Amino acid sequence: MTSAWVLAAKQTIAKGENHDATQRTHDVQKEDDTMALTRNAANPAAPAGPPRSRYAGISCADTRDPMLSLGRYRVRVIGAAVGKNPGKGGRESYKTTLQVVETYEGDTPAGATATMVNFYSSAGLAELKRFAVHAAGFGPTLAMLDGDAAPVKDALVEGEEAYDVLDVDGGGYEGAIIEATSGVANNAPSLVGRLVDVIVSQGNPVMVAGVPTGDYYRVYRWGAVPDEEQDA
Repeated sequence: MTSAWVLAAKQTIAKGENHDATQRTHDVQKEDDTMALTRNAANPAAPAGPPRSRYAGISCADTRDPMLSLGRYRVRVIGAAVGKNPGKGGRESYKTTLQVVETYEGDTPAGATATMVNFYSSAGLAELKRFAVHAAGFGPTLAMLDGDAAPVKDALVEGEEAYDVLDVDGGGYEGAIIEATSGVANNAPSLVGRLVDVIVSQGNPVMVAGVPTGDYYRVYRWGAVPDEEQDA
């Protein structure tokens, strides 16, 4: 038979266990509340800002470089610079500024300035050198471009050879003329101020995320301007 003392002891123990469990639950809840307050103090909620219109943040500025429209022109080299093309993910490019001296055919008027962009790729640099050869006064003239292809090709080959000699002799290394035109100090002659003829035709459409933008790439055919016409 269990004594009264034992029963009382068991009841006391049970009460103590219940009290301890209740106390532990209370302590855990208190700890959770304290941690929550600490987190909120360390990371206060951002204050509510002013209401924002769905039309906020819109930019209407056209950051594209002005380009020559389709046609035939005589242009003067104004300068050049190495830059970034925002429409191509910041790709590095060589940008030449041209001023229209005479419009033979096309919508870009005399006096207007335009930019020619050449990316730093094998194709882009080849196009840039082709421009430089003609701006230096070598290669076929605009009149020759309307004739047979064979003389044009021969004139371009001979013109590039003459340009290469001037490039190395003037700057001491290949590519010095293009560098000098962009403002790099060397001994090579700059193309700034030179006249060159050009035929601009339409190339592939410019795409953004697979969708045509309505613009197009320009295809340039250059014609050398003889020295006697350089200051005309």
